[in-house]
Amino acid sequence: MKVLIADNHTLFREGFRSQLSRFDNVEMREVGDYDAVKALAEQNRDFDLIFIDRDLLGTEWKDKLKALKEMFPDAKKVLLSESEEQRDILNAFELGVVGYITKLSSDSLIINALRLIMDGNLYVPPAVLKGIHRRASGEGRILSHTLPDGKNLTYRQSEVLQYLSNGLSNKQIAYEMKVSEATVKLHINALLRHLHVENRTKAVVTAQRLGILEA
Repeated sequence: MKVLIADNHTLFREGFRSQLSRFDNVEMREVGDYDAVKALAEQNRDFDLIFIDRDLLGTEWKDKLKALKEMFPDAKKVLLSESEEQRDILNAFELGVVGYITKLSSDSLIINALRLIMDGNLYVPPAVLKGIHRRASGEGRILSHTLPDGKNLTYRQSEVLQYLSNGLSNKQIAYEMKVSEATVKLHINALLRHLHVENRTKAVVTAQRLGILEA
């Protein structure tokens, strides 16, 4: 796997490279500024995964993140940032990143995030999924049942979405709702269709971004 680390903090870059070296068959390239990233794109350098620091992108980080998608259309992107603001995180996922790693995270959390990302999964930081491992209380979590297309989530779909936001498994949700796991899967599949996403993590992130679910 060809990986690009783009970060203007040398010490962080070295530490991050050390963490990535734990994985097999990883070929790494490092740069310290955005111009160097653009130069690699002009050289038609191919990367499978790009870790890029938000500070390196500057105040126009959203526009540059979009440009990065055009420069390296086949590469998955992960944003590195000191910001734990939920709005920043949700905006990054809206722009197509597969992960958002906060630099304030512990080493163990960063390693776990890298494992998920290197295995081809999304990584959403706890700042967004802050209710994880808690039972949903049902109070103040669902903000709206109305979808962008004007349709409404059913009560059961909203209930399942609420439990998903709190990190419950299908088995746990079935227990809480006193239904079968097969019924839970049907509700989850309906949610994914309504929200136009392909997995439960994206369902939670998208619902928060749309104001359906409390962030």
